Amino acid sequence: MLTVQDVLKRSLFSKTRVVAGSNGLQRQVKWTHVLEIPFFDDTIFQGGELILSTGFGFEWKDSSNTSFLFNLIERNASCLCIELGHYFEEIPKEMIEMANAYNFPIIIFEKFVNFVEITQDIHSFIINAHHEKLVELDSISREFHSLSLTTHGLSNILKLLQQKTEASIIYLPLEGTPFSIPSLNNDFMEQILQIIYKDRDKWNYRITNDPPFEWKMLNRTILLQPVGAMDQIWAYLVMVLDRKSDEFDSLLLDRASLAVSQDLLRKYYLDEKRLRLESTWLNDLIYGRINNEEQAWGFTSLTSKRNSIRYRIVIIEIEEVFQPSSLSLSDEENESAIYHYSLKIRSEFEKYSFTPYITSKRNQIIVLAIDLGTTNSSKERILKVVDTLLFVRVGESSQIRIGIGRQYQLLLDAHNSFREAQLVLNYRTFSTSSFYEDLGIYRLIQLIQHNQDTASFIEDYLSPLIYYDKEYGTELLLTLAKYFEFDRSKKLTAQDLYIVRQTLYHRLEKIKMILNFDFEAPENRLNVEIALKTYQFTQQGGVSSK
Repeated sequence: MLTVQDVLKRSLFSKTRVVAGSNGLQRQVKWTHVLEIPFFDDTIFQGGELILSTGFGFEWKDSSNTSFLFNLIERNASCLCIELGHYFEEIPKEMIEMANAYNFPIIIFEKFVNFVEITQDIHSFIINAHHEKLVELDSISREFHSLSLTTHGLSNILKLLQQKTEASIIYLPLEGTPFSIPSLNNDFMEQILQIIYKDRDKWNYRITNDPPFEWKMLNRTILLQPVGAMDQIWAYLVMVLDRKSDEFDSLLLDRASLAVSQDLLRKYYLDEKRLRLESTWLNDLIYGRINNEEQAWGFTSLTSKRNSIRYRIVIIEIEEVFQPSSLSLSDEENESAIYHYSLKIRSEFEKYSFTPYITSKRNQIIVLAIDLGTTNSSKERILKVVDTLLFVRVGESSQIRIGIGRQYQLLLDAHNSFREAQLVLNYRTFSTSSFYEDLGIYRLIQLIQHNQDTASFIEDYLSPLIYYDKEYGTELLLTLAKYFEFDRSKKLTAQDLYIVRQTLYHRLEKIKMILNFDFEAPENRLNVEIALKTYQFTQQGGVSSK
């Protein structure tokens, strides 16, 4: 970091004198700027500028020496360097007093200097220093990456970070015991942890590429960087400095957190692969290849609680992402993507008091979710899981659909819950819910749709309308379906069909005439509605589950 004190040691500043603000010589110099105008704003200031001036524009119109100086101080300039001569013979007393009050250095050139030479000299130094830092950052980043592949990757990464910054490093996992390198005073450590726990929600909303969070505490600078991947936070990495932080500290903390994330992700993948051994057991369960309840529960660690807990089968279907295309994924990439998403699935279910067991088949991930929470909140909690998983990005053009079977206690009923979850996916065109128990009449339709009596039932109640629409190109069947959908509200039906209410009245009379019975009579209405829903399902390619 280049400071005002460092600049004064350079040869072009050998004939200078600090006349005010000597307590601010440690201010950082990030750039130089020649300024001769009295009015300026943030558009030309980034902070940290060394200002070169002859004083030509200090007093112009409504400007004054002190207003010019205060404007610089407000915009966090580093210092003001004035060439004495035609415009300024000496620095006014009021400027010296203001500069001393704000510890803002004022430096005077007692002889003529070339501002271009000064600018070139300082800019060359800054650019070279930046280049050296980038080279060093790249070297340390490679070390971090290499360490993430070692047996004790986490501790080695943190030790290297501590050595390079000479700061205290705290590692705070969300699940586990925090520790620091080197060890911090217990009281101070406790204070930091209380602040982090209190504002945890704030840390979790960090946007990618954002700088670390920073705050001051007991004359120390605290930097915090969340560690994680896949929209999940696994830990916090905290740097405690006895000085002001600089950009290099933030970059090192960011690179270290990325290396720690890679180390943790690799371990989570290995854990997930081990957990996927449960896939064989779950496949046997949902396809009915296990016929003994004791044997079924033997795979889990919840045998002692089996009489008090319930479960559901959840099917998560990912469309398109694994389909062949010009950019099709390799088998290894497919497997990696499934593992990646499985980590998120497992995490979300566990967050809401479910123990998940997971398997997959083609583009479906199948979860047996054992509920360890309270029964009265079960559906509400699983809905929260569903809402989160529906918006997880799995691929560039992927679409996620979810089906959930009914709740059961006996594991030997898992094949029933699996069948129900699959039916929900088949009927998602007609139902807005992911739950089998919310399918309503479609639970009955799937039982009878391939029965010959079903076709006769549809023909008896709807065939005159179906033939009429085909012959004359009308939409009487659609009109009737919408009329029932909106609970016989003529206003809402007309609005949805984009027709005037008088036209709707005419259509309804026409429908009664063609059917030759009053479809609004209670018994007729029930039969017509069932016939309509069954016909719609069969026409849109409904699939029966066997």
